[in-house]
Amino acid sequence: MIHAIIFDMDGVLIDSQPMHYLGDQQTLAAHSVEVPVEEMTDYAGTTNQLRFELFKERYHLDADVADMIREREATMIRLVRKSDAVPTEGSVALLESIKADGLKTAVASSSSYPFIYAVLEKLGILSYFDLIFSGEDVKNGKPAPDVFLETCEKLQETPETCVVIEDSANGVLAAVRAGMACLGYQNPTSGEQDLSKANAVIDDFRTIDADFLIRLGKC
Repeated sequence: MIHAIIFDMDGVLIDSQPMHYLGDQQTLAAHSVEVPVEEMTDYAGTTNQLRFELFKERYHLDADVADMIREREATMIRLVRKSDAVPTEGSVALLESIKADGLKTAVASSSSYPFIYAVLEKLGILSYFDLIFSGEDVKNGKPAPDVFLETCEKLQETPETCVVIEDSANGVLAAVRAGMACLGYQNPTSGEQDLSKANAVIDDFRTIDADFLIRLGKC
């Protein structure tokens, strides 16, 4: 029986992936590296730590990874606060359905806590979640299962009682490796993501409700 729904945030609750690409591009540009957005899509769903370690190696940067992450964090929070971002269409109604059915809810995101809270507060949906968890608190980021397994434990659930909603290939793989049912959400702003390992794939939250997610967990 499904007891909890775990949401990725970026690209699921908010169409923020283009903002993330811009944050990375602006941070790298400050270090004299110009990167087209097409080169960014493979990094969707990864933690800042992993991504900037890869950037440092790939672009032969002298800058410290921690310093670049701090620069990016300030950029991202500024971008989201200045944006006209709204919740992904249909996501609020889905959250209301989930809560009406008495299911637990969590956000498990590769983003940092300051950015997660900035986004959820901007969208006005923070109160819908029982737990907020950042992948920066685990050793291995997505596609490793750590973030979902830790979220599951904090919810006092087991993988079999949780459904994950993800929009990235890395996130879907993480959910599958965690032994959880997964709903893939095809968000065009997230780029070409392989969601084929998810139990089901949708492109519109208005087509589903809590009962759909409960049934998905039985597949």
